[in-house]
Amino acid sequence: MAKFSKTVALAGCVLLTACGGSPEEQEQQKIDYASYDDAALEKLAADGEYQQALDIIKGQVELEIADSKDFLIESDIYLTLLDGVAAEVSLEKAREAGAPEEEISLRLARAYLLQQKATEAKETLEKAEFEGEERYQAMLLRGDIAQEEQDLEGARSYFQHAVEENPEDFRGHLGLALLALNQGQLAEAERYAADAATLVEDDPIIRYVRGSVARYQGRIEDAKEHLQKAVELHNANLLAYFELISLFIESGDTEQAQKQLDAVYALTPNSPMAQYYSALMLAIEGKPQEAEYLLLRTGDFTRAFPPAARVYGHVAFALGKYSTAQPYLERFLNRVPSDRVTRLALAECLTRRGQSKKALKVLEPLIGEGSQDLEGLLQAAAAHGSTGQVADARKYIEQAQAVAQSGEVQDQELIGLIGQRLALTQFISGDNEGAINQLRSLYADDEADVESLSLLANIQMESGDLAGAEETANRILALEPESAVGRNFIGALRFRERNTAAAIEEYTAALNSKPDYQSALKNRALAYLATQQFDLAKADLLKLENAGVEDAQVHAMLGRVYLELGEGREAANSLKRAEAIIPESAIIATDLAEAMALSGFRSSAITQANKAKKLAVRDPNLVQYLEDLIVTWQKLEAEEKIQAQADKEKQREELAKKRAEMEKARKALIEEGRAETPDEKKEEGADEEEPKSEEDDPPQN
Repeated sequence: MAKFSKTVALAGCVLLTACGGSPEEQEQQKIDYASYDDAALEKLAADGEYQQALDIIKGQVELEIADSKDFLIESDIYLTLLDGVAAEVSLEKAREAGAPEEEISLRLARAYLLQQKATEAKETLEKAEFEGEERYQAMLLRGDIAQEEQDLEGARSYFQHAVEENPEDFRGHLGLALLALNQGQLAEAERYAADAATLVEDDPIIRYVRGSVARYQGRIEDAKEHLQKAVELHNANLLAYFELISLFIESGDTEQAQKQLDAVYALTPNSPMAQYYSALMLAIEGKPQEAEYLLLRTGDFTRAFPPAARVYGHVAFALGKYSTAQPYLERFLNRVPSDRVTRLALAECLTRRGQSKKALKVLEPLIGEGSQDLEGLLQAAAAHGSTGQVADARKYIEQAQAVAQSGEVQDQELIGLIGQRLALTQFISGDNEGAINQLRSLYADDEADVESLSLLANIQMESGDLAGAEETANRILALEPESAVGRNFIGALRFRERNTAAAIEEYTAALNSKPDYQSALKNRALAYLATQQFDLAKADLLKLENAGVEDAQVHAMLGRVYLELGEGREAANSLKRAEAIIPESAIIATDLAEAMALSGFRSSAITQANKAKKLAVRDPNLVQYLEDLIVTWQKLEAEEKIQAQADKEKQREELAKKRAEMEKARKALIEEGRAETPDEKKEEGADEEEPKSEEDDPPQN
């Protein structure tokens, strides 16, 4: 229905004029919203001027002249832009404005389907009765619903029935083409799309299907031609835009991908799909933080759209948010079990979250008999290692090493890394000699690297081979004369030799070369602590703490420094952080008890000391020390209670004495008042001057 009557009725008052605001706002306010009838709005929508049409409908709503037809046009625009939520809202407005159900039902079912609400879409169609063209459209929509519900045979049945009922209508063939495409049946999809193309002059969705098929078949130029033609035929063909964006991202042409994204944002600024692709590009560029921000803005889209779930899972994984990443990676892997990268990321998430058995289950397809998957084998080793199954971890590392060494293109850096891991497992299992031999074999041809030498020096030091460790440390310095690592090792050796001054000198040299070297800072702080230079130790430990280091030993050392400096509350704070990381440490528990006592919380200190006693059951000297502390604190507690009781009694006595004195003074005042005689009262009153009468005044001149 045209709006001529509305326009006439509002003649002279619908042309809004600006009274303030920016020039853009003033220009917007000058639009004669009421002059646009339904035909004009439909033409704007047909021409792809979606935002202008939506703005006009909004203006008519504010003028209270919008009718049901406006809201139906609004819903059609949102359906074109794949925004099912907004379309549903528009249809509810249309219903309230009196739109007949037969004009709402098909649109509402489509809106539900865009939101992955297949059940609601099906129920909406079941409640309505359709005839003619609408019945045919409903049949096609039922095919889409069946496909969403993974009822592929049901979907095929609906589309084939549509073809049989009207073989000259391309839409049944197109439905079969889309179904085949979604199942990855590319040859079938192309055949059905070609059949559909013979029945219509040119259709943007047919072009989209043929472009997608070409893309997945690797015919990139054909894909570009079809997809760009699809956009040309219909400038709001978002499916084609998104396929083009994927194509350009995969080929590394981010400039063209961004150009297509800009076109989408111009059509629908808040498109979750566009935001997903922007996030994907950011993730590829190594910007996971920015990618996460964009994905979070899409709301439920990351759960509803599997590729977005995958990207969000990998972004969260890259940011170290393993508990967040896990469900998204699981969801996508259930849908696409062949995605090896997602499988590896999920396995690492599970291992890091202490779910090693589950991680190994996820890795099974990659680590079976004769596996050649290096990353899968190393992940399996890490999963076993995290539960202390050193023998199993070693088995997978040895298998990975064999795979790496037998490859056509040998990655020496990777082989070295695997060798280091193998040496570490040998050392942990008590095979010190095997670990040392393994590491020495890594530079048998005099091709040593600092990482392997560092691990060797550590193992030699822990094995008590200080001379060998020093020789290895000097080898590091020969490779890199300014090496902070080498100086740090020499310092550690001097510290073990009880030459603390020389150790501090070496640690300082390491820090002069690399000021933020955490190991050297920690080692120097320990040396300062040993020589009772508490302020210097505190300075080094605070640098580590400010750098965000979550190391129980660092927190414990800082707690001990605070204790020595008499700063009880600060000591307790640091020691609580250390205890949270290593709750089974008797030494940390003991220091925390002392920090609590120093802070004035003696009862809590006694409770903490009893806890420390249980942890120190194998150290009789520490148990005795704790028992002495508890006895001392209990004695002080008892003395303080006695003193507190005495202070309270004294306070009561002083208060009673004060009250007695006040009562005595009060009684004295009362007695004094009673002692006054009537004559005394009269005498007191005689001194008062009586008021004069007018006659007493002297004559006035």
